[in-house]
Amino acid sequence: MLIGLFVVATTAGVRAQAPADWTHSQRLDVTMVDDRFIPTALTLRHGTPYVLHMENRGKELHEFTAPEFFAASIVREPKLLANGGQDVVMQPGTKIDVYVLPLKAGAYRLICADHDWAGMIGEITVE
Repeated sequence: MLIGLFVVATTAGVRAQAPADWTHSQRLDVTMVDDRFIPTALTLRHGTPYVLHMENRGKELHEFTAPEFFAASIVREPKLLANGGQDVVMQPGTKIDVYVLPLKAGAYRLICADHDWAGMIGEITVE
């Protein structure tokens, strides 16, 4: 059983988080192709651990950019996040698993920072 205590750095300082049990993570598949996410909308429950299985099947670099979502979640391996914890950057043909534990209900914007102008946008809803 993988349970760990996480320390999250915020602009207000450092705060400790409750242990997360990643062994019961629910898998959500997210595919990136050129100029779109599949699916475009993700729905998660706060307090439930997830593994976001991401694949870039496009021909270009894509980003899963969701700074407010990541700021309101525990990420098991924060080193997977780029640009100050705002996104996951993926080269064409790559796959990655990002374990997250959403802590706060809300609607969060999802974009590919390089292709939002072309309609590569989505939404993450945490209930």
